[in-house]
Amino acid sequence: MNYYQLFRANPGILSFGVMMVFFSSFGQTFVLSLYIPELMETFGLSSSGFSTLYATATLLSAASLIYVGKKIDHVPLRHFVSFVIAGLFLACLLFAVSWHLVVLFFALYVMRFFGQGLMMHTAMTTLARYFSLARGKALSIAALGFPLGEAIFPVLVASSILALGWRQTLAISALTIAIVLFPYAMFTLKRLKTTRINEGQSPGEEKTKPGEPAASEKLWKQKEVIRSRWFYIFAPSVFLIGFLQTALFFFQTFIAEENGWTTEWMAGSIIAYASSSIVMSIIAGPLIDKFSARRLFPFMLIPLAVGVAVLGMSNHPFIAPAYWLLVGFTGGMNSPITSSIYAETFGVRSLGTVRSIFTFVMVVSTALGPVVYSFFIEKGFSFDQIHYGVIAIVLLNMAYIYARYRKKSV
Repeated sequence: MNYYQLFRANPGILSFGVMMVFFSSFGQTFVLSLYIPELMETFGLSSSGFSTLYATATLLSAASLIYVGKKIDHVPLRHFVSFVIAGLFLACLLFAVSWHLVVLFFALYVMRFFGQGLMMHTAMTTLARYFSLARGKALSIAALGFPLGEAIFPVLVASSILALGWRQTLAISALTIAIVLFPYAMFTLKRLKTTRINEGQSPGEEKTKPGEPAASEKLWKQKEVIRSRWFYIFAPSVFLIGFLQTALFFFQTFIAEENGWTTEWMAGSIIAYASSSIVMSIIAGPLIDKFSARRLFPFMLIPLAVGVAVLGMSNHPFIAPAYWLLVGFTGGMNSPITSSIYAETFGVRSLGTVRSIFTFVMVVSTALGPVVYSFFIEKGFSFDQIHYGVIAIVLLNMAYIYARYRKKSV
């Protein structure tokens, strides 16, 4: 089945995935960063003070994911989705009425926990579990919600903050979740109970029952996942992608300044990131279904490494879109490949448990990226020097993965 046929056959569950990923934008750095100037002024925070607050809230949300993320394996999906969406709705409201620094910290924590963490976790776990033959394409469709959010929400949120204020913008965000996302999610999941997944099976094959794992699949515990050899093969790449992409977005204005580019030019060049991310997400799906995510996994970080290498080659303005284009290739293939590889390796019976561990790794990496970059910048390192180290680490990681893949015992 091609993408069009797959979507026509399963519009409900696939659009549910896109919507969940799309609305996860409210808890992502590229949206929350738009509130920073207003928050610093309102609460009298310095740049380093807010960074510490944000990183701590993110780390706390990562720790919470370990305990809550696995519940999707045991709780009815509609109940779990209701909890996640309600949590994001209340998080937006709490953020909007924050009157004290302690309240702001808790608001940031729940925004990161429900937005960045559980919304993405729920969408990708659900689709990876429900699809098998067309898992790669299904996850690629859902992953489109992320670049769509990057393209739409920053403009809307920035304009709303300017016109109405940051508190009113958050209240509107909460209202949108309540009147758009929640009813749509409940409607699609209600229909899913009576609908079978159509992945283009041959006429003699029965269509897949929604979310039904094989009875012979192992039931994984979190400790077993961490002790697995595969965890130590997958986790470094998952960490590096979250670490580097967050840092690169966080310091984009500083990178522009170091290269003599205007902030407007750097921000406009991010269109190249969104475009390549969408294209690569679409390409990754059929490749996963044909070759498996496990075969593609070692190559995910190559475009990002080439991108930061290109960044150090010249100060020409057109280096900026070329750099973002390459970083976007890694961003586009990341979610479909990693979500598929967990299902291929550990099965779908305990997929929520498995994904909660790797989501924890990812969220921790997003908290540490800006902090580590800041440390080296304060020590006098240039971005080019930092990125030479990044390239070396990526190459070492690829060599490590290749060596572990060659071991028959793995």
